[in-house]
Amino acid sequence: MSRTKEADLTGGIDATFADRVEPRFGPWHHAAIFLFAFAVIVSRRPEAIFHAQPYAEDGHVWYADAYNLGWWPALFHTWTGYFITLPRLAASLSLLVPFAWFPLTLNLIAISFQALPVNLLLSERSAAWGDPRFRCLLAAMYLILPNCGEVGNGITDANYLVGLSAFLLLVASPPKSAVGKVCDICILLVLGLSAVFCIFLFPIAVFLVWRNREFQDRKFWTRVQLGVITLSCAVQSYALLFLAPAARTHRAFGASPALFVRLLSGHVYLATLLGSNDVATRAGNGILIFLSVVAILGSILVVFCLFQSSLAMKMFLLFSGMLFAASLIAPVEWGRPDMPVWQVMAASPNHRYWFFPTLAFAWCLLWCYRNSRRFLKIASGVLLLIMFIGVARDWHHRAFADVHFAESVKRFEAAPAGAVVVIPESPNGWQMTLVKKPQTH
Repeated sequence: MSRTKEADLTGGIDATFADRVEPRFGPWHHAAIFLFAFAVIVSRRPEAIFHAQPYAEDGHVWYADAYNLGWWPALFHTWTGYFITLPRLAASLSLLVPFAWFPLTLNLIAISFQALPVNLLLSERSAAWGDPRFRCLLAAMYLILPNCGEVGNGITDANYLVGLSAFLLLVASPPKSAVGKVCDICILLVLGLSAVFCIFLFPIAVFLVWRNREFQDRKFWTRVQLGVITLSCAVQSYALLFLAPAARTHRAFGASPALFVRLLSGHVYLATLLGSNDVATRAGNGILIFLSVVAILGSILVVFCLFQSSLAMKMFLLFSGMLFAASLIAPVEWGRPDMPVWQVMAASPNHRYWFFPTLAFAWCLLWCYRNSRRFLKIASGVLLLIMFIGVARDWHHRAFADVHFAESVKRFEAAPAGAVVVIPESPNGWQMTLVKKPQTH
């Protein structure tokens, strides 16, 4: 079988690219790429490094459980219906540093996972996505993406970033070294035991096993990946069905075609171009007609990309679509119990549920701009220019309210052993409860 055909079977690379020489980045190159991505991410929310403080589940759940229960028992506790291992492992590591440093430790780990997809995209293993220049554009789009503030808030939502890394590894060519294989398996396991994304990676892994059945080197590795994902699916399914079935939303959804159009247009298509907005909640027939047109045109572009792009892009669009559908069907319990869930979602811009569909649409625009069809190239180019509005508006992520964590540290350190210390967190109303342990010397 020819090299071009094999490349097409394994990654959807076109014949012209299959014969190009892929540049090889050494460890120092990847270290520089990682540091650059890290710096860009920090520039969007510098307080994560320079004024780190506990946020939501970071302290309320992950650190409090690790400290009060012990790091090992805490790993086996579910949250929102399933196991979330990554933040629990991060909280366990933060027990090794002084209490005042634990928010910074969690943020450093979260930002590191946020930078990882950039290295993966620029690796020669990701050649299935296209030539290095196009992959640089994909990585840059990921770094400057509007409408993604919540996934950068801390370790709690880092599972979305690990989910992206796991997908990139799943569709990448097999690692050549034993160390690379171990790292791949660890990332897949961390993702599988930190989110239900593994359930949506499962059909993709099955497809890749079938797709690579004729190639001995790839066939074995894709089966290993499928085995890891299958194990993760079994564990998370057990948690969802038997350990915490009541953790997901069970109240009225208030779903309707009109509200779906508002969510899709306002929080995905328009938010990609203009940044997070409140268009989905604006009343009136005129705005609904406008959003319907946006939904139709945006979906036509995505469907065209789905049928014409490389195999890697096709699978990413399907993966993102499945996650978007799942977030609408079975979201975590939202606030405002007096309102239907979809209405609350319509009033929630910049939410983590919009991350994957927003990234998928942005990558579609990049792919369409590279297309040879003149009209498509011009239209996508105009949309990419408009997107700079969203990049500028959403560049700086919202700073958290100052909860005076330094004062809480002093109060905690001065408390006697056995005392219950309540530490306020951001956002307003969250708090972390710790039972002071005797100091060990």
